[in-house]
Amino acid sequence: MARTPVLDLKALQSFVAIVETGSFTDAARQMRYSQSAISMQIKRLEAALGVSLLARTSRALVPTRAGRETLGYAREMLRLNSALRERLSDNEIAGRVRLGLPADFALYLPETLGLFAERHPNVELEVRSEFSINLVRQVDAGDIDLAIVTRESDIAGGYQLRREPLVWAAAPGSGAHLRRPVPLALWPDGVCAFRTAATDALDAAGESWRSAFESQAFGALRATVLAGLAVTVAIPSMVDNDLAILDPTTAGLPDLPAIDIRLYRGRGRATKAAASLAALIIEQVRDGRA
Repeated sequence: MARTPVLDLKALQSFVAIVETGSFTDAARQMRYSQSAISMQIKRLEAALGVSLLARTSRALVPTRAGRETLGYAREMLRLNSALRERLSDNEIAGRVRLGLPADFALYLPETLGLFAERHPNVELEVRSEFSINLVRQVDAGDIDLAIVTRESDIAGGYQLRREPLVWAAAPGSGAHLRRPVPLALWPDGVCAFRTAATDALDAAGESWRSAFESQAFGALRATVLAGLAVTVAIPSMVDNDLAILDPTTAGLPDLPAIDIRLYRGRGRATKAAASLAALIIEQVRDGRA
């Protein structure tokens, strides 16, 4: 009986990257391949499967019906590949990993970091909290190994873990969103993608606004919003039952864009410990199991 040809895992990895970034250029940058190499991988993969995997729209590359079906299998094959490698090398991994993340994003990682510590007891994990813009600089400078950050969708760089909508949030029954200028509770200027998205949207809509409260921690912003003094902006997973997500249409506020949650990695060759943590974060955070 003839053997079934084995699919190229690197090609599958490139295909997933193209779907997640929406372009060959961004996928090539993320995978650190040339664009021609990525293109050739996809052509060979399509030839091996006998189907077209991608179609171009006016805005981006999107998977075809066969591509969407292939995507699920590709992600599972890559996950199993990483899991096997980690399982067989567990006893060899040691050292230190420096991870950066915004304080308000700690909600994404408790289970992931606990699982990593369980799998790799000989690795020292150091977590630093900072604004996203500073974390990207620290990764580029080699001060930390990895960082989970928020970035506007039109800014290149990093590995996209997921894309989430931004929402307006206020205290239930509060009329703060009706005041003009709109009172905002936001992070400091120049360091937060949430703030930039909110103020740019208001400016574009011709709505006046003012900074009612600024803080580096969402907990402090939340207290001001709960008191009915201001409106804030967040992703849905940050909004608990004490806050209400506003419908922009009925609230008289502009629509907000989506925001990327990305993983940044150092430019040099990653240590085994850093590579293992990156693979686990990609698996857990991307699939919503963090």
